[in-house]
Amino acid sequence: MIKELLKELNDEQLDSVITTDVPVRIIAGAGSGKTRVITTKIAYLIEKEGIYPPKILAVTFTNKAAQEMKDRVNKIIPNLDRNPLITTFHSFCVRVLREDCEDIGISKDFTIIDASDQAKIIRDIIKKLDISTDKNRPERKILSKISNWKAKQIDWNEAYEETFNFEEKKWAKAYRDYQQYLYDKNYLDFDDLILKVHKLFNENIQIREKWRNRFDYIMVDEFQDTNYTQFDLVKWLTGSKNNLTVVGDPDQTIYSWRGAKVNIILNFKNEFANSRTIMLTENYRSTKPILDIANNFIDNNKNREKKDIFTQKKAGEIVQVKEVASRNFEAKFVTKKIKELVEENNYKYSDIFVLYRTNAWSQEFEKEFQNQKVPFQLIGGFKFRDRKVIKDVTALLRSVVFKDDLAMERVFTFTPKVGAVTASKLKIASEQLNLNLFDFLTSQNQEVNQISKNLNELVACLIKAREIFEENKSILKLTETLIKESGYRDRLDLKDKEDIEALQNLEAYYDQMEKYDNYYNESENELNRAVMFLQEEALSSDEDNQSEINKVTLLTIHSAKGLENKVVFIVGLNKDVFPSKMSFLSIENLEEERRAFYVAITRAQERVFISYVSGEYSYISNGELGPSRFIQELNPELYEIEKSIYFHSNTDVSSTYKGKANLEFRPDKLEAGVIKGDKIKHMIFGDGLVVKVIDRYISVAFSDPKQGVKMIPISSSAWEKI
Repeated sequence: MIKELLKELNDEQLDSVITTDVPVRIIAGAGSGKTRVITTKIAYLIEKEGIYPPKILAVTFTNKAAQEMKDRVNKIIPNLDRNPLITTFHSFCVRVLREDCEDIGISKDFTIIDASDQAKIIRDIIKKLDISTDKNRPERKILSKISNWKAKQIDWNEAYEETFNFEEKKWAKAYRDYQQYLYDKNYLDFDDLILKVHKLFNENIQIREKWRNRFDYIMVDEFQDTNYTQFDLVKWLTGSKNNLTVVGDPDQTIYSWRGAKVNIILNFKNEFANSRTIMLTENYRSTKPILDIANNFIDNNKNREKKDIFTQKKAGEIVQVKEVASRNFEAKFVTKKIKELVEENNYKYSDIFVLYRTNAWSQEFEKEFQNQKVPFQLIGGFKFRDRKVIKDVTALLRSVVFKDDLAMERVFTFTPKVGAVTASKLKIASEQLNLNLFDFLTSQNQEVNQISKNLNELVACLIKAREIFEENKSILKLTETLIKESGYRDRLDLKDKEDIEALQNLEAYYDQMEKYDNYYNESENELNRAVMFLQEEALSSDEDNQSEINKVTLLTIHSAKGLENKVVFIVGLNKDVFPSKMSFLSIENLEEERRAFYVAITRAQERVFISYVSGEYSYISNGELGPSRFIQELNPELYEIEKSIYFHSNTDVSSTYKGKANLEFRPDKLEAGVIKGDKIKHMIFGDGLVVKVIDRYISVAFSDPKQGVKMIPISSSAWEKI
């Protein structure tokens, strides 16, 4: 089987698979078959190099990608006694912590909390510290700041001392109380999973060596998305061995706001001097016109590994750029074109993506699709796991499996005749006895009855469910017991539309559990199946559960990374929207925005439509909308444009120009009053040297190394020539 697979690879793919004696960096262009290379290499390591499957570790960033790799490897080499460990970074770290976390003072039965749990904890802390704020949902901003502090490994004391912002000093205290609460309750948040393993490996060389010796070969997918903490883990797990292959594309690094650093993949050879670089440049996804415009556009970035991806698919439709007179007209144009593609060109609705830089841009499309009866799904909208019934059932499970107080507090909210006052009394009484709520309810019968006589059904249910859990029985059986014995199922009114929908969602959750029960292999797993199920649920991303249905998909460009479709509409290519205003503060930010647009274009297999609004005022850009600078950067020989599209009605449309692009719509250059080499003074960034004058901006290298090079609007009153 492996011989036949190797014959099907192109030369670069084959080289990537069979090179195992030195560290390998594979620069995999968009659509170049990188997953095929990774899975074939895993099979090659097992069959040709004789590596025992569990001694191979392959890590990626999403559960969906990990599952696809597992499925492909199982197809290539079915019926393996033991499987290679194909997982995400976070899941791998959970595995390490379940085994060795006690060495850094964490109990092995820790609970992983999700974003809603974090928000509740921070809201309680805000009240307790009396942090007054005029911001809507301030917990989001505070949690984002805490996440940044943790990523930089700054404790609350350092955070407090380093900031001169009075509000952030309060946030630093919230950070202190948040960390203490997590420690007291044996909780870990998403950031902790990788940071705690980093701490463990950094402080305990013996444990680090144990895990290094556990694997004979390591592969890292989407390597361009790694941060320095993750890269440390990769280096520690490989040591001086040559047993490493990393796969990624610097041109698709679009997650710097999550900590991803493009220089890690660009400077790989600095860490692995004897490494080889192999370029995968043949694209199997897109047509030539799409790749030509993408290649030409990304060449505007300077901090990149130069490569041009190519395809054997020579034919294809030229890329279309559309200028419309309003955001509503943009939505009308896209709707009209989608109907035309479906009705006249034999496309399905599910063949179409509508991509935008920011979620705020989807509103007009949602309204127009609803009005014109275009079926659509919104990725990043209301997610399955965020539905009330799913959160309720998960809370019941977590209450029993982890004895989780946050989960039990949610259970009280849907237990009849148990209100906020009763819940508060139960919480205070359990804290006085130094017990978690589960143990308090199930062991302190007299005290519980003094507080409320309405908890007998719930207590009996918890005791019965805990027995099923400890026997490691089916997760489905455990859940069905909880739903039935707690009375939750009986309280659903099947005449009520919302409750009917809740039951359907519950049944979908049951399907997921049954699938997991069938997948769970007791001989390979030391952990209880309920613990593993909840662990994987906590680690699953929003994109992992996308279903294949005949609907247009609306999603952000960042959510679309790793996906592909036949037709892609990229909307909102407007100044101060895409690229965003903030991107002009540094060359690095602008190059990241450019990579995001490149990612958007290369999602398409057959057709690309790019649109922007001209003339309408928008609060999003805080001014009149006009074409993005990225429109200027597209090679006018490689697309056609239609200008000033105006809808007089849903069917009556006019435009002023349609045909080959020309240069007439490049924005006017402003007179800067400075030239390259002049010195300026900026009221925030200090003194700097002009290094370039570009249209409406000057590029300035500031004397303060912390500020670096920034793009400053010529029209800004914040600077002056000196």
